[in-house]
Amino acid sequence: MKKYRWGILAAIVVVCLLLWTQMVNVLCDQDVQFFSGICTINKFIPW
Repeated sequence: MKKYRWGILAAIVVVCLLLWTQMVNVLCDQDVQFFSGICTINKFIPW
């Protein structure tokens, strides 16, 4: 049962990361000044 719980937790973390990267990409497209540093880092990470 514990393995099942860890699997659900891992799936939630993966989904959150995907949503986060999508949000960052949208903000990068809008060229928000605050996110410019994150955007340059984000380009080097192959999402």
